[in-house]
Amino acid sequence: MKKICAILLALLTLAALTAGCAKRDDQTATDAAEQLRVTFIDVGKGDCVLLEKDGAFALIDAGYDDTSDGVISFMKERGVETLEAVIVTHYDKDHVGGAAAVAQAFAVKQFYLPGYVGHSKYYTALMKTIIEQELAYRQVTEDVSFDLSGVTVDIFASSVEYVYDGTEEGNDNDASLVAAATWGRDSYLFAGDLEKAGISAFLAANRGPYDVVKMPHHGSHKKNTDDFIDAVRPKIAVITDSTDDPAEQETLDLLARAGAKTYRTARLGTVTVISTGDGTYTVS
Repeated sequence: MKKICAILLALLTLAALTAGCAKRDDQTATDAAEQLRVTFIDVGKGDCVLLEKDGAFALIDAGYDDTSDGVISFMKERGVETLEAVIVTHYDKDHVGGAAAVAQAFAVKQFYLPGYVGHSKYYTALMKTIIEQELAYRQVTEDVSFDLSGVTVDIFASSVEYVYDGTEEGNDNDASLVAAATWGRDSYLFAGDLEKAGISAFLAANRGPYDVVKMPHHGSHKKNTDDFIDAVRPKIAVITDSTDDPAEQETLDLLARAGAKTYRTARLGTVTVISTGDGTYTVS
């Protein structure tokens, strides 16, 4: 009789433990589904931002060609198999350089590209891959939006006329696409490489404010950078700079005076911001 009781007690204990584990796994899955995870992947002075919500992924820029292996490895570790969208803000090598490799490594449902033709070898490599794989792409000449598992991603077309001057990409920094992501009370802005003219065009559209802002052009300072910060009013600023080419001190001072918490990839490496739709953020 004692032996039977002992067996029954062991079975009941095992059942309780199993139920507890299942509950924790379900809770973990629920928590992940209720998070928007935005990762600013460290590629040096360059942009590569992974948006993740409930198993759906989108990418804003792709870093350099020679950082693409690291980017792809990171994305695979995050469970990426398919990208709902890849946004290329402009055709500088630190934004488009890794895009062709990303397109070869993952299924990409939609590319969003600037509204002009590029002239670099990285642009050529990307378009060759898009055409060979018959991937969907759209040149953004007017504002467009898409849904990422409940997150609204807006892409703002540039109103700055692109001028090719015989150099690699002309004035494409100012012609950068700008993207924003909103979910509930959460708001993110990705300002490409806007310089003075691009910032002026953005300000004229009267957008913002945004809680989390990827600062324009790796933290460079322009005469209207203060106007940009005043307009977007960031709680959190992320700067994709490098130790060899860090953010300008004038920009850092402006952000400090505005009360923004600033995170730089030059000092911290990859930066991840997690939010839950209620306007609160965790940075790691």
